[in-house]
Amino acid sequence: MLLPNLLLDPQALSALQGKHDVLLVILSWLVALAASYASLEIIRLVGSTSSSLWRSTWLAAGASVMGAGVWSMHFVGMHAYRLAFHVSHGHLLTLLSVVPAIVGSLVAMTLLCREKLSHRTLILAGTSLGLGIGVMHYSGMAAMRMPATLYYALDLFLASLVVAVGLGILSAYAYRLCRMENGKTRYQRYAFISALCISLAVSGMHYVAMQAAWFVPMSDAAEHAHIEASHWLIFVISGAAVFAALLTVLAIKIQRRLEDSERHGHMTQRRLLEVIAALQDGVVLLDDSARIRLCNNAFEQLTGMTHAQLMDADITQVPYAKDSQALTPTIHRALVSQGEWSGMITALRTNGDEYPAWLSISRVNYANSKDRDYVALISDRTDEQNAQQRIRYLAYHDMLTGLPNRLALQEYLTTHLQDSRHQGHYSVLALLDVNRFKVLNDSMGQDIGDELLRQLGSRLQQQAGQEVMAARLDGNEFALLSTFTATDQATAERRAYQHIEQVLATLVADYQLHGHTYPCNINVGMLIFCPREIESVGQLFKRAGLALLEAKRQRDGVPKRFCSELEQKLEEDITLERELRLAINSGALSLHLQAQVDTHHDVIGAEALVRWHHPQQGMISPGRFIPIAEQTGLILPLGAWVLKEGCRLLGEWQHDPCLRHLKLSLNVSVRQFQQPDFVEQVTTTLCATGAPPERLTLELTESLLMSDPEGTIDKMRRLRQLGIRFALDDFGTGYSSLAYLKSLPLDTLKIDIAFVKDLTLDMQATPIAATIIALAESLGLDVIAEGVETNDQCTVLARLGCHVYQGYYFGKPAPAAAFTRRNGASSPTAS
Repeated sequence: MLLPNLLLDPQALSALQGKHDVLLVILSWLVALAASYASLEIIRLVGSTSSSLWRSTWLAAGASVMGAGVWSMHFVGMHAYRLAFHVSHGHLLTLLSVVPAIVGSLVAMTLLCREKLSHRTLILAGTSLGLGIGVMHYSGMAAMRMPATLYYALDLFLASLVVAVGLGILSAYAYRLCRMENGKTRYQRYAFISALCISLAVSGMHYVAMQAAWFVPMSDAAEHAHIEASHWLIFVISGAAVFAALLTVLAIKIQRRLEDSERHGHMTQRRLLEVIAALQDGVVLLDDSARIRLCNNAFEQLTGMTHAQLMDADITQVPYAKDSQALTPTIHRALVSQGEWSGMITALRTNGDEYPAWLSISRVNYANSKDRDYVALISDRTDEQNAQQRIRYLAYHDMLTGLPNRLALQEYLTTHLQDSRHQGHYSVLALLDVNRFKVLNDSMGQDIGDELLRQLGSRLQQQAGQEVMAARLDGNEFALLSTFTATDQATAERRAYQHIEQVLATLVADYQLHGHTYPCNINVGMLIFCPREIESVGQLFKRAGLALLEAKRQRDGVPKRFCSELEQKLEEDITLERELRLAINSGALSLHLQAQVDTHHDVIGAEALVRWHHPQQGMISPGRFIPIAEQTGLILPLGAWVLKEGCRLLGEWQHDPCLRHLKLSLNVSVRQFQQPDFVEQVTTTLCATGAPPERLTLELTESLLMSDPEGTIDKMRRLRQLGIRFALDDFGTGYSSLAYLKSLPLDTLKIDIAFVKDLTLDMQATPIAATIIALAESLGLDVIAEGVETNDQCTVLARLGCHVYQGYYFGKPAPAAAFTRRNGASSPTAS
C-alpha cells in the first residue's frame, strides 16, 4: 500500500496533518544525541581493542545502544505528533522496527572501526546509517493503527531519505576528524560535533518524514475522539534510552581504564626488558638459590654462553671469573652480612679469554613479600684499563725517544734509595748534554735535531738493562743510572769511569742525519753515590747537575765527577748573588777611578771601575762578582748604577776648573747595551746629572760587536750624535771583523794588558802592539794602552806611537773622592 500512497496527491484528497509538542521534540533530539555520543565512544574503544571477541561484543553492544536510541527517538517523536483522532501502534511491528536501526548502526560502526578510513568507507558507513534510520522510521510509521489513511508527499519523502543519508555521511567524516585529534580537549569537541551530526540525521530524517505524512480520515473518524497520550511511557522509554547511553559511556570508561592499566603494566614490563637488553653492561637476576632467572644480551656476550645455557643455571657453576671458586664464597658472605658486594675481577669467557671487569651484586627485597632476589651488574673495563695504561705511559715516557722521562727517573730513584739491596753498593747517576745542540737546531732545522735525539735515545736504550736505566730529562739532556756491586769508593769510581767511557764511545760515534754525517760531542756530569749517604732524590739531581755544569764550562769531552768543592762554590755563588742584590739596592758599591795620562804624564781622564766592599769579607774582586752578575741578570741594575754614578761625577767636575776638561770612561756590558731603551737611559741620566756628553766615553767589548753588529752600530750612532765617545776595550783578544771595525763610530782602541805587560819580554808582543797602533792611526782612532806598569813599557809604547797610558805605573784605582781631591783645584799639583 506504500507505493500507491506515494503516487497520489494528498492535498487533492482533503488530507490533514498533525502538530508537534515542542518539548517532546527537544526530548527526542536529546535522546538521539546521547545515543549517538555513546556509540562514538564504543567505536573509539573498539578501534583500540586487539581482542576479536571484545571487538565483536562491544560492536554488538554499540549497535544495540545506537539502534535503541534511534528507535527511542522515533518513539518519543511519534508521541510528540498530535492528530485529531486516536492513534495506536502495532506492538510486533513497532518492536521489529528497531532491527533496521540496529543493523544500519552495526554496519556503520564496523566500517568506522577500520584502521584506515577511505572516502568509500566513510560514504558506505554514512549511507548504511542513514538507510537504517529511514527503514526504521517508515517501518514504525507502518505500525500506526488509526481511523485514517496515510499518504506521503513524494518530494518530502525523498528529502527525508536524503537528509538521513547526507547527515549520516557527514557524521562519518566528522568522526574521522575526531579520530585524527590526539589531544583530549579537541577530541571531545570533534566527538560532540560528530554525535550532533548523527542526532541531526536521526531527528532531521524523522521530522522531515513526518512533514511528508498526510492523513485522510475515514467516515467514522469522529467516533474515535482524540485521547490524550500518557506521558509516563514516553519518559520511561526516553529515560531508559538515556540511561542506557550513560551506562554505556561509563562502561566504556571503566573498560578503557582497565585496558590502560593492563597496557601500562604490559608496556612497563616490556620496556623494562628492552631497557635491560639495551644496556652495554651485563645484567643478571638471580634467585635466592643463586639460579639465573634473567640475563641480557651483554652478559651472554661477556661470558660467551647462550641464553639457553644460562637460564636456570647455578651461577656457582658458571666460570664467570678466573678465580670464581674462591671469589664466590667471599661474595656470598658479603651479601649475607651487608646485602651487596662490588669490586674488580679478572673475568673469563668460555674460550678462555681473560679481561678486567667491574662486578657489583645487590640484594633485592620486595615489599609485602619475603622473597629475595639478587641483581648483578658486570662491565668490561678493558678499554678503561688500556686508556689508563696509555695515560700512565704518556706520563712516564718521552714521546720523541720512547725513553722514561724525568718523573719516571725520580720515582725509580726514590725506590732505589729505599731498596735495602742497594744500601751497601755504589751507583752512578750521569747527566748527559749534547754539546752545541742549539747550533745544530738553528742551522739545520728542528727535524734534524729531533732525529739526533731519537738516534741518541736509541743508543742509550741499548745500554739499559737490569742494573742500568736511561731517561730523557728535557731538551738535549739525558740521564743514565747504573748500579755496581762495588762496596768501596775507589772501586766504584774506577768502574763508573769505565762504564761512562764505554757509553760515550757509543754515543759520540757519527750520526747519519737525513744524509748528513754529524759527529756528536757529549758533556757528562756524574755523581757516584751510596744510597745510605743520600738524603733525597733532589740532592742527587742537584749534585749531578753541578758536575754537568762544570763539564759544560770545560767542554773538553771528559766526564766530570761531582766533588764537594762544586757544591760549596754553588752555595757561595748563591750567597754572593743575594748579597750583591742587597749591595746594589743599599748603595754598598763604590766607583774607583784609574787615571789615564798623556806622554807628559798629565791626567787627561779616568776609567771608572766598580768596587764592592763586603762588611765581612772585605773588598771583593770584580772578577768574582761581575761573572755572577752576568749569569743572574744583576748586571743590568749594576750597569745602571755605574752609569748614574759616573754621570754624577762628570756633572760635579764641571764646577771645578781643574776637572772639567777630564774625560770619564764607563764600561758597558753586552746585556746592558742590548736593552731596547739603552739610548733613552743614557739620555735621561745625562739630563738629570748635568754631565756633558762629550766628556763621557763608553767602553764596549768585541763580543758585543759579534752578537748584534747592526743593532750596536745604530745605537752607537744615535749616542754619537749627542757627543758621546766610544772606546773598544781589550782590542786584540777577540775576533772582531775589520769590516765591522771600519763601520763602527769608534774613537779609541784600548790595547789589552796581555800585550802591554810582555812588551819588554816577548819579541812577538811588540809587533802586535805596533800593528794595533798602526791600524788605529789608519782608521783615525786614538789609542790607549792598558796595564802599563814600568817606564820601559811606557818608552816602547811611545816609540811605537801610543801616547795615552793607563796602569799601576801612573797610579792604582782610587776612590772617586780621593781622585777628585788629588786632581781638583784644591790639590797641591793644581796650585
